[in-house]
Amino acid sequence: MYDDIIVPTDGGEQMDAVIDAAVDIATQRGARVHALSVIDRGVFLTLEEGLTDAVDEELTSNAERAVEAVTNAASTADLENEGVVRRGRPGEEIIAYADEIGADLIVMGSRGADGHERRMLGSVSQDVITETDCQTLVIPLGSA
Repeated sequence: MYDDIIVPTDGGEQMDAVIDAAVDIATQRGARVHALSVIDRGVFLTLEEGLTDAVDEELTSNAERAVEAVTNAASTADLENEGVVRRGRPGEEIIAYADEIGADLIVMGSRGADGHERRMLGSVSQDVITETDCQTLVIPLGSA
């Protein structure tokens, strides 16, 4: 049985399929939905001084909207839910959060990065699958 389901989200247009799947599973199992958006701190490494505050504000606003989309869907389905925005490396933060709350399932999307892109940038979903003990359902989102 699943009690706690994490839905990592970046707010992308294709996240609806992930949100729908997570809410369906949570409804069937009576689970809580935990929306998580991670602001990748690596974004700030290439910014000029003075731009970081404006970029951080924009990224935080986007992350909050992404989390709200998940929590609204869960609330509409009368599911217990919470939303969290964290900063760090997305894969690491998803895994850490899963450990912290004792998650039973992570439902996340995958952009379908090709081999070259995966070698160059890494895949958050692949990192999560290989590094967590938590069951993970990955829903292909196609190329972005």
